Amino acid sequence: MKKTILIAVFAAINVMSLGQVFNTGQTLKPKTISVGFEPAVLINGSNEFMLFLHGGYGLTRGIDVGITAGVLGPDNYFGANVEFVLGKNVSLAGGAHSFGSFGLDGTLNLTFGLAKGVRLITGLDTDINFPDGGDTQFLLWIPAGVDIGLRKNMSFILEAEIGLTDPAYNLIGGGVVFYF
Repeated sequence: MKKTILIAVFAAINVMSLGQVFNTGQTLKPKTISVGFEPAVLINGSNEFMLFLHGGYGLTRGIDVGITAGVLGPDNYFGANVEFVLGKNVSLAGGAHSFGSFGLDGTLNLTFGLAKGVRLITGLDTDINFPDGGDTQFLLWIPAGVDIGLRKNMSFILEAEIGLTDPAYNLIGGGVVFYF
């Protein structure tokens, strides 16, 4: 019980999220908590390192909330999202973030089983950013990744975000997610 409370407090302290990373087409089971750590590289001309800290909580069957903090990069990233199951391996997430400017997030996640405990992750991710004193930006990515179940309560996720519109950057990252 103490472990669960500590993880919940850790997740609440980090009330921040990157909608397009560490997401699959499945939601967390009710009352399940997830915590993830993901080193990543933003490929945007200067190839900047970031460390993402992810948290999630299963609200009800088919709905979860996610939070993420991105630190050590060009700007800190803060945000949150809500994810809804649309089908067995399809989900839709929506949220908001701050990464140099305020933005809204939308993600369609698709997951395909490759082998026992191994899933391919893809979909379509979009941000609408509202920079101070600038024009609204519409960014679009195709996420591509693999989720490898290492244990019942632990997965390794390797992913890439392929930017399709300007100024969408590319991202490559990988890390571990724990489930409680």
